[in-house]
Amino acid sequence: MTMRKHFTGFAVSALALAVSAQALAGTVTTDGADIVINTKSGLEVATTDKQFSFKLGGKLQWDANQFDGLRAAAEDDTFDSTFNTYIRRAELSLEGVAYKNWGYGFTLQHDGSDDDGTEFTDAYLTYAGLDVVEFTIGRFGGEYGLENTTSSSWITGIERPFMYDYLNGDEDTRFGVAAKHEGDNYGVMAMVANYETEYNDGDDRNDESFGYTMRANFAPYMNGTDVIHLGANYHINNPDDDRARVRTRLGLRSDGDDRLTFTDTRVTDKDSEWVLEAGAQFGGLRAQAEIFSRSISGETAGGADADVDVDGYYAQVGYMFGGVRGYKPGVGKWDKPTEAGAIEIFARYEDSTIDGDVASVSSNIIGGVTAASTSDDFDTSAFVLGVNYFPTKAVRMSLNYVDYEVSNINTNATVGGNSVEDDGQAIVGRLQYVF
Repeated sequence: MTMRKHFTGFAVSALALAVSAQALAGTVTTDGADIVINTKSGLEVATTDKQFSFKLGGKLQWDANQFDGLRAAAEDDTFDSTFNTYIRRAELSLEGVAYKNWGYGFTLQHDGSDDDGTEFTDAYLTYAGLDVVEFTIGRFGGEYGLENTTSSSWITGIERPFMYDYLNGDEDTRFGVAAKHEGDNYGVMAMVANYETEYNDGDDRNDESFGYTMRANFAPYMNGTDVIHLGANYHINNPDDDRARVRTRLGLRSDGDDRLTFTDTRVTDKDSEWVLEAGAQFGGLRAQAEIFSRSISGETAGGADADVDVDGYYAQVGYMFGGVRGYKPGVGKWDKPTEAGAIEIFARYEDSTIDGDVASVSSNIIGGVTAASTSDDFDTSAFVLGVNYFPTKAVRMSLNYVDYEVSNINTNATVGGNSVEDDGQAIVGRLQYVF
């Protein structure tokens, strides 16, 4: 039997089984190994010899938020209360295994806060035929940082800490190759990839800008669901005179997807960063923190020095009633709650400082807002309170309160006839369904 015939026969038999399971009629046979269908989470079909499998899954995240202050500077009524409802993510994914050692995955995603709309965010192949290392090639999300490696379905807050806005290593690849080794309580990953570019002259370039990423995670203590987690990350770009902007949404997405831009290095010759991560869970109590530093070296289009340093951290603590978070030690990330009906409360504080050369400071931070002094640092901070409810293993309901502030904003100016504000609040809600 040829490889094509074997794989085609499996796929046809699996599809027939899926259809017959819904129709409750007919008989399905296969000329290969027996097939098992699992519908607890999406639709998963696999042979009993583990040679072939595929799983159909997806998610829907519908958000509603109300925010004001600086984050609303680009709205029609500047700095006033703004209300948005939109689809944050809508995904369909297909992943599986062929001939035991070859894996594949595709994800089609619609991002309601992104002008790019719907696209394939993942399209990759994996090879696990070697005992010590697994390879991934294609377009995929790299593992970088504790909260960023955790799935968007199971992160603590509705949005990840805004420190990730300031980083490059957490971006999805356009095309990359990663090598990873996992142990019972640790993982090591190295990756080279190219990413979306902000090149001054558009995307028509002879060369692509590459980045190199490394991550190591280790759980020195594990006892059931109790765990202590440590991790370190490093990322360096090969900018090739690319553009580097330091900007953030302050953890507040909207259908306009506006961001605050603090610095702009138009001709970048060096861009590197690191992240340290730590987390612990004992029973329902869970705490974690991450710190980072990024260094950008380059010039403006006119040749003036435009170096920028960004440093910051976040720390959060939470407690889950009626369950605990799952943890995947080889990947080094949190997972969904172990029990349906769990309720989780948390608090997070985050703070970052942007120190840039005078020539790098943006003349338009957001909606016409400017810096009070181009020679001073920017400090961005936020306090987040939240509650998550998991009525079933597929449904999540979340509510977050965000209080944020930015220093070095020219509050003596006016925009749209209103006095400039340097802080604000937000209420964000999410309804999520995952299958």
